[in-house]
Amino acid sequence: MWMRREAWRARDFRSQPAVVFDLEASGLDPRRDRILSIGAVRIEDLAIPLGRQYARVVRATGPLGLAGRLFHGLTRADLERGVAPRDALSGLLDFAGDAVWLAFHAGFDRALLARALKAHLGLRWDGEVLDLAVLAPMLFPDRAGPHAGLDEWAAAFGLAAPARHAAVADAMLTAELALVALRRAQRQGLRTWGELAAAARDWRAGRMGPGGPVF
Repeated sequence: MWMRREAWRARDFRSQPAVVFDLEASGLDPRRDRILSIGAVRIEDLAIPLGRQYARVVRATGPLGLAGRLFHGLTRADLERGVAPRDALSGLLDFAGDAVWLAFHAGFDRALLARALKAHLGLRWDGEVLDLAVLAPMLFPDRAGPHAGLDEWAAAFGLAAPARHAAVADAMLTAELALVALRRAQRQGLRTWGELAAAARDWRAGRMGPGGPVF
């Protein structure tokens, strides 16, 4: 299901597909909160194929927190009619296949996904997720600051952002930003996913001071 890390790192952006995903959660703590909905979009040959999207509301019982009602537009009835967590997660893994994983503020989504995969599928997932919140300011230092959110980056490139805070809409917007970033990376001489990941790691490390990030 997943490629060895060395394999995807050696491949270029056109030959190795990517999957951009977004998880809407019941709160902001990936160690405790649950996934409410999943959205994912494929990038293949540096394009977003029509119809290659994955969207699921995840079944949940019990009261829906305030954050869920305000930010995700999901009601208790929506969640009760949702897909069982095991099926929603299995479907995401099948949709992703051996693609490179991308997200915006990837640390949260990765931690939330890894915990859910362990809880519902018994899988210990150690997949790497490249972070557009790092790649965008690294590649476009003059467009928006390193603390800019997805909406600010979308505005910087004139990307339409309808239905924000729906998982698949956020994934689509992030995928559009990813295409802009990947084309810029190519112009800067980066060709493979491994080169991009290494550049992002070095860029981030260069902004870490003794007390934390320095921007």
